[in-house]
Amino acid sequence: MSRSKKFENVEIGRRLRECRINLGLSQARMAEILDVTDDHYRKLESGNTGLTIGKIRILFEKLQIEPTYLLTGKQSEEMDLDKYLANCTAQQSNALFARSLQYFWNMVQERKTEEGQ
Repeated sequence: MSRSKKFENVEIGRRLRECRINLGLSQARMAEILDVTDDHYRKLESGNTGLTIGKIRILFEKLQIEPTYLLTGKQSEEMDLDKYLANCTAQQSNALFARSLQYFWNMVQERKTEEGQ
């Protein structure tokens, strides 16, 4: 594998890991969703193996992970939180609040794991 291809795979793997953590999913669950072994999934996150078009499509269809973000690190559109909150139902804002709390909780747990606590 060429150096530039390896670098691309590592960057895509890093973004895949971020998405997984943001969604509150384990590596085992992601492997299940992608229909690969746990070991193969770990190789995807580490960049030792590249994502196929089929797997990128599964990530988009099942988890709404944007292919553009995975491949380039660029988001296709920015979310305007104020606009969203002004135009959503109470149920939608409550769901956003609950998901945000879960996201921050996952971040704290991930940092504790990384620091060995």
